[in-house]
Amino acid sequence: MKPETISNKTILLSPLNWGMGHVARCVPLIHQLIQQENRIIIACNESQKQIFLSYFPLLDYENHEGYPFKFNGKGNFGKDLFLNFFKLTKRLKLEKKEVEKLVTKYKIDVILSDHRYGFISQKCTSIFITHQLNLPVLRHSKLVDHIHKKLINPFDFIWILDTPESKFAGKLSRNKIFENIEYIGPYSRFSLYDQQEKTIPLVVIISGPEPYSKQFFKQQFEIANKKKDKTIFIVPSHYPTKSQFEQIEIIPSSDWKLTDNIILKAKKIVSRSGYSTIMDLNVLETESELFATKGQKEQEYLIAKNLTI
Repeated sequence: MKPETISNKTILLSPLNWGMGHVARCVPLIHQLIQQENRIIIACNESQKQIFLSYFPLLDYENHEGYPFKFNGKGNFGKDLFLNFFKLTKRLKLEKKEVEKLVTKYKIDVILSDHRYGFISQKCTSIFITHQLNLPVLRHSKLVDHIHKKLINPFDFIWILDTPESKFAGKLSRNKIFENIEYIGPYSRFSLYDQQEKTIPLVVIISGPEPYSKQFFKQQFEIANKKKDKTIFIVPSHYPTKSQFEQIEIIPSSDWKLTDNIILKAKKIVSRSGYSTIMDLNVLETESELFATKGQKEQEYLIAKNLTI
């Protein structure tokens, strides 16, 4: 089963709450499924909902809490996740119960889980969306990858946001053990737009989990302060937007339709090297400079393999 084969169904979708990349890549997928006359119900938290509303104001939404991620900002993601293990496990178990209620309420035909392990039901077709069949872990952390595979195995299908040749995600998306997978290609919301003239010298996109996004903002703001060319920062909506420097403009990401048009006009983009950004740059064909979040092995791998285009 692939996205293009689903029509006239009632679909329940939820994205992971690790940054907004999972929301971003769901936008073109939802657009496609609506075009195929499906009914979409989105289960998400409030910040995710505000972004989805920019594109889909008429859909049904259900409040659905994210996983309780908490990071100390020192780049030790493994330790941070371990310290939150029991909270994460508790949320996952509760999530499964919440999903069953939604399946019954809306008479769901298909569940789409963008990397949410607990967003699954045996009452309908459940599909896991990811670009990582294999986590980029070190040898001594293989247990984490084993748990990852065990958690996604119960899903009826696994959709991989990559080509069968793993053009964009490299070894992360290569399949060796699963039989129920489909490579559905890269998905970017910028494929829904016409190309625009590049008129903005530099756009810096601040994203990712806190406190890493604030660290990135501080670093890039200091760099932009020393430049003469205009720089536009796109920042999380709770960030201050005043700038004492004439060449720097700060715009909140609360209205993604607005910021999409800014990104489309950028001559150069500076951003974290998240996978959704990799897929976006493939469509935008814009000069870019990418930075990995400290300690996030996936982003480090994507930069090392130079898979941006």
